[in-house]
Amino acid sequence: MNDELDNRLIGINIAYYRKLKKYTQMKLAQEINISLSYMAKIESGLVTGCVSLPVLYKISKILDVSLDKLVNKKNWHLDYIFIY
Repeated sequence: MNDELDNRLIGINIAYYRKLKKYTQMKLAQEINISLSYMAKIESGLVTGCVSLPVLYKISKILDVSLDKLVNKKNWHLDYIFIY
């Protein structure tokens, strides 16, 4: 799997868990101290390179999910793509 697909997978998982917690992109971005535009890029898989581990760690803590659930293909919420 290439980086673009990995980033898309991570973004889908983050958006899924964010919505389960009823967070907006803005609220999550503010809590992890990143811009809204960067948060949107993370969720859409458009980040250049990879999302940093510190950012992923903060997201996982705020959303109360393991890092594994954010990056593991087994946790990819394909159904989420078609629902939202």
